[in-house]
Amino acid sequence: MFFSPRIRLKPLTQLCHRLATATRAGIEDRKIWQDESRRGSRSQQQTAGHIRAELAAGKSVTDAFASAGEYSPPLFRQMVAVGEQSGQLDKTYQRLAVHYDRTLKAKRTLFSKLAWPLMQLVIALFVIGLLIWIMGLLPINQGSDEAGFDMLGWGLVGNSGLVVYLNALVFIGILLFLFVELARRGTSWTHRLQRLVVNIPLLGSALKTIALARFAWALQLVLDTPMDLRKALPLALNATGNDYYAQYGEDVALQIEHGQTIHKSLSATQVFPPDMLDNIAVGEEGGRLVEVMERVSAEYQERAGTAMSVLAQIAGYAIWLLVAGVIIIMIFQLFSGYLGMLNDAQKPI
Repeated sequence: MFFSPRIRLKPLTQLCHRLATATRAGIEDRKIWQDESRRGSRSQQQTAGHIRAELAAGKSVTDAFASAGEYSPPLFRQMVAVGEQSGQLDKTYQRLAVHYDRTLKAKRTLFSKLAWPLMQLVIALFVIGLLIWIMGLLPINQGSDEAGFDMLGWGLVGNSGLVVYLNALVFIGILLFLFVELARRGTSWTHRLQRLVVNIPLLGSALKTIALARFAWALQLVLDTPMDLRKALPLALNATGNDYYAQYGEDVALQIEHGQTIHKSLSATQVFPPDMLDNIAVGEEGGRLVEVMERVSAEYQERAGTAMSVLAQIAGYAIWLLVAGVIIIMIFQLFSGYLGMLNDAQKPI
């Protein structure tokens, strides 16, 4: 459900680090989650308390997480299940912590590069609001319910115009928040949007590189466990966070069930680059696929860093164009209002 709580990336990263340390130290699972029920947000405490209660009732960590719903990501729940079955839960937590650390660092890098363009947008919007308010102080607009002089031509003047303007900004902000939240939760229409966006030149290439970096890491991780390949490959594809790749999970699993190799199963999708497929083929033939994917993962992590920079530049340019468009519109509106004022002054009384 849309309003069901889900853990954010930063607290999830911190949780993985704490779980890895506590599990490695040999602390009992119920004690670990009892301690976790006192940390974090209210929803995080409630979920940890639920898991502790499930463990106290004799359930496994895997079943406890399953009963907690979708508070944690699918990759986290699946890897915990594998870690518990293989007796390597501490290592699983640590690997997940490294993965989420990388993801968090990439997001911080992106946001830091967008800070200045966003600040320019905020300044431009503030100036518009200030101009609307100042127009209400002009003598020509005093004591009148109608805008006698409206430089912007929007019909927004004074305190009442400022209230309308601010309400419009709040409404747009709510729409953007809902869009981001729906995308984060992976609703069906965002899946279709992801498949379309990857075909956009430059932007699509950057998004594919980031998704492939996540796939390479996840594949290396799941292959280093006793997980069935029919479950492991769809899980790695889902870890891309992009439906352009995740949509082939069932097809790849079916290919594996029919006896195909990982290389051929992925090749059949026709969405993976030749260099990655060649590395997977060599790793399979040599029986060292985990080591090969570890190297490929490191290589794609570097490419992903460059791709994040590209995304930041594209987003920055988009914001700058938006700011420029706002300024240009304001200039034309001010000029038009000035000409209108001159024409009114030249009319005979």
